[in-house]
Amino acid sequence: MNRGELLRSLAAAGTAAASLPLKASAARPPDHVITVEEASWEVRPGLTVRTKTYGGAVPAKILRLHEGSQVAVEVRNRTALAQSISWHGMVVPDWVDGLATPDVPPGGTRTYSFTATPAGTRLYHSVNGGGMFSGMFGPLIIEPKSEPGAYDRDIILVLHEFQHSIPAQGVMADDRLPGSPTLSAPAMAMMGAGGMMGGGGGMMGGGGMQNMLMHDAEYTVYSINGKALGAGDPIRVKRGERVRFRIINASATLTHRLALPGHRFLITHLDGNPVPRPRMLDAVEVGCGERVDAIVTMDAPGVWVLGSTVRKARTLGLGVVIAYDGARGEAIWRDDSRDRFTYEAFGNPGKAERVDGSFDLVLRKSPVAPDAWSIDGALYPDTPRLEVRKGGTYLIRFSNMSMMEHPMHILGNGFELARVDEISTSGIHKDVVVVRPMMGRSELLFRADNPNGGRFLLMCHNWQHMEGGLASVLAYT
Repeated sequence: MNRGELLRSLAAAGTAAASLPLKASAARPPDHVITVEEASWEVRPGLTVRTKTYGGAVPAKILRLHEGSQVAVEVRNRTALAQSISWHGMVVPDWVDGLATPDVPPGGTRTYSFTATPAGTRLYHSVNGGGMFSGMFGPLIIEPKSEPGAYDRDIILVLHEFQHSIPAQGVMADDRLPGSPTLSAPAMAMMGAGGMMGGGGGMMGGGGMQNMLMHDAEYTVYSINGKALGAGDPIRVKRGERVRFRIINASATLTHRLALPGHRFLITHLDGNPVPRPRMLDAVEVGCGERVDAIVTMDAPGVWVLGSTVRKARTLGLGVVIAYDGARGEAIWRDDSRDRFTYEAFGNPGKAERVDGSFDLVLRKSPVAPDAWSIDGALYPDTPRLEVRKGGTYLIRFSNMSMMEHPMHILGNGFELARVDEISTSGIHKDVVVVRPMMGRSELLFRADNPNGGRFLLMCHNWQHMEGGLASVLAYT
């Protein structure tokens, strides 16, 4: 299918979707209301950014849902561009988070209706315009029907960066500091009114912006829960307390490694799903769109910095103060972390499994533009289409022939890791896999078990790479 045919099919899908459960008027009052609006947000004293938000806060409010419950979320768009939300990590129909999802038009309202599943740490975020570069994201927690809960407190940490100026590819830059350049009217027009997955031009459909130079993102300030290190309230803990940290990486482009001096992390969940073999490590790594649940026993009284092991990121704000009751003084940072963070360490040994088909996808830099990225030599929407039958099991092999890692994600579905480089594994269920650079390989078992079928985007969750063409379509047939 060529570019024009794909855009016409997406437009048709968007029209057809208007009669599906995602619609302007819900059958019952919404359980939650999200207002998309531009707002000013103070990241630290003296530094305020202007960005699109959900409800005026960065991150947005926590959505806590109960596993298996029927949920209606009303989205009110108070911006000049069409908007759409990804319910990241959830198994939902494609008219809720897929290629049939209609946008919320400027000034309009739509209601997303879905079943809250699976349980765990999820994320909701924008897929339009600035996407993950903007302030449009928030934690989504689906409480399980039952859980032992070997911890005393539950704390959410959302990682994000704000950039100081708009790169040449203006669609990326949705947050800015006062006095920095803003998008011109022609640039806004080039972005189009449609969204990434809806009909018409948009983040991946318009074409014009894709041909412009895209620079690597540079950030002025980093944050945890919307505040730079030292700007927000410290997290107060008690000696002996067991704290479960839900770490959500809402970065547009960066993987982060975090440590807490004098403490260790018991990793229990990856992307919200329990791992077969929880492990104790001295650091946590989390790629774009990934989530890690880790329990820390507070057994080293003092005032500490839980922060990035990368000096630049920590200096620019990626950290939060952990203060024990009664402790005083300046927060202490030191990096004693030595442990490698690898997926396979949390899995069971690999096992043979019958599959109904396989897909081999080669990820590499494309020579057609300064920041173009390809799958099997093609840029989206001309990349290979993955067709699966409902109930089937498929092997997806990623080979990364570039110098940069790629956090690959499938909307509306999950998968099981089968191999990481040369090591086979099983039992690790995720929705993002970071494919390592320089001939890194990852193999996934994809079970086509979304009860509604549909068409979904397979994409790199590094927003620059995805904007540069690193995406494809996975379609139930």
